[in-house]
Amino acid sequence: MSVDISCPNDHGEMALRKIGKETIFKGEKINYQFDTYVCDECGANIGTIKQAAATQNAIADAYRKKIGLLTGEEIKRKRAKLKWSQKNLSEMAGVGIASIKRWENGILQTKSMDRALRSAFKGAMVGNRYTGNRTAISIPRIKLVMRAFEKELGLQFLEEGDKLLFDGKYLWYADMLAFDRIGKSITGSHYAALPFGPQLNNYSELIDLIREADEADAEPLTDEEKMVIVRVAATFPTKRMVYDAAHREVVWKKMNKGDLIPYTAAEELTEV
Repeated sequence: MSVDISCPNDHGEMALRKIGKETIFKGEKINYQFDTYVCDECGANIGTIKQAAATQNAIADAYRKKIGLLTGEEIKRKRAKLKWSQKNLSEMAGVGIASIKRWENGILQTKSMDRALRSAFKGAMVGNRYTGNRTAISIPRIKLVMRAFEKELGLQFLEEGDKLLFDGKYLWYADMLAFDRIGKSITGSHYAALPFGPQLNNYSELIDLIREADEADAEPLTDEEKMVIVRVAATFPTKRMVYDAAHREVVWKKMNKGDLIPYTAAEELTEV
C-alpha cells in the first residue's frame, strides 16, 4: 500500500518506484532492487521504515544468490511447497525454530547450515547426525554443563566479553565423548570447524541466550553424563590445554572451515 509522501524540495507528491542499485556487501559486488518514493523532478528518494527493512532483506538475498546460498524467499517457497511449518523444517534440519525464522527474514545462514537446509528439503533428516541423537539443542543444558565444569575446574565460564573460545572446547569434548560412550550428546549442540578450532555453531547468536538461561530449567545430568564431564575436566585442567588439544584433533584439521562436525567423528578423537 502506497502512502502520500511529499518531496523535501517542495516538488509535490513523490511516486513509488522500484530502483536498481549496485553495492559492495561482505566484499562482494551485488545488484539489488528496492521500493522507494522518488521525486521525478529532482530525483530525491525517501523510504519508509518498512521499505528500509525490505531493502536490507533484498541486499542479503542478493548476496546469498551471489555466493550460492538459499535466499529467505527460497526457503519460504520450498517450505510452502512441502506444506511444512517452520517447526517441521527446524526438526528436519536439526536446528532451532528461531534460526529458521531469522534466515527467512534476512539473517544469513552459514554454508554448512545451508547444506543442512538443502538436505532437509530433499527429505534427509540431518538433525541426529549433528545433534548427537537429541531432537534439538538445549540452551539451559549448555549452561548447566558449563556450571558443572566451573565446579570441577575452579575456573569461571561465560565471562563478560568471552566468545566461548575456550569454554566451547570443553563443551565440544563433553558432548562428543558422551555421544561415543553413552550414545547421546549432553546438550544437542551443533559444532562447526571454525578457524580457531571446534566451536558451537552460530556461537555469536547463542552467547547471550546461554548467559540468560536458567540451568534450573534443564533436564538434570545423569550419573554417566557427570562422569564424562569429570573425565574431560581431569584431562584438561586449564583452558589453554583444552584449546591446544582441540587444535591437534584430526577431525577438526581435515574439515573445511565452516563445515558442521558430525558426532560420528567422536570415535576419531585422540586427546581424550
